[in-house]
Amino acid sequence: MTELSLLQIIILSIIQAITEFLPISSSAHLLLPSKVLGWPDQGIIFDITVHFATLMAVLIYFRDEFLRLSFYVSKTFLFLIISTLPIVLIALFVEGIGDYRWSLKSIAYANIFFALLLYVSEKTSQQKYSNSDMTAKHAILIGLFQTFSLISGASRSGTAITGSLFLGYRKSEAAKYSLMLSIPTILGALVFSFLEYNTLEEDINILTTFIAFLTTFTVSYLSISLFLGLVQKLGYMPFIVYRLILGIILLWLI
Repeated sequence: MTELSLLQIIILSIIQAITEFLPISSSAHLLLPSKVLGWPDQGIIFDITVHFATLMAVLIYFRDEFLRLSFYVSKTFLFLIISTLPIVLIALFVEGIGDYRWSLKSIAYANIFFALLLYVSEKTSQQKYSNSDMTAKHAILIGLFQTFSLISGASRSGTAITGSLFLGYRKSEAAKYSLMLSIPTILGALVFSFLEYNTLEEDINILTTFIAFLTTFTVSYLSISLFLGLVQKLGYMPFIVYRLILGIILLWLI
């Protein structure tokens, strides 16, 4: 990987594992150590490792559902692909027009804005639909909401959940769909990472790579279960409050 110490690798792996599936923006949290603490960039190998670990965690968590050979499962896979297309197309467009960076200020404002948007969606949602009621139109609209996650601090899961709630899906169903939607999204991130990877530019440390994978996988699996249970009991208010506080603290640090 890079010049990260073993402790830094474990901390960043835990951050990735906890934030990937929660509506609090994993990319923003992974940027904070370098922006605030001056840690070195984690490097492409770390990105590939932790994304692969989170992918394995969500696949294994939903293994019983995905192993069922039914019309509902095949339809779900189709809708997941439909929901992913908008962010793929826009990501390719953004990549084509040049590089972009996000400052602490923009991350802070994004956290505050999208936290408030999630709050509005939760309060106004009719919560009458389950994921079995998903249509191609709804899948596209959720995918369009997910494209806002290209803004660092917006949160992929948060934007997908917000879209689902605005469309009238129940809180737990919105959380579940966002988790499953992470599968093609993470796969896409892995493809982009492999395209950027150059074996001549970065050495692979087998031990630290394994530790990063194992830490991320274990914490990811646990965070999925805790996330679904928390949403069932408390809804999204804990995440909304956290993001508002995080945004305010970041603005104070600037």
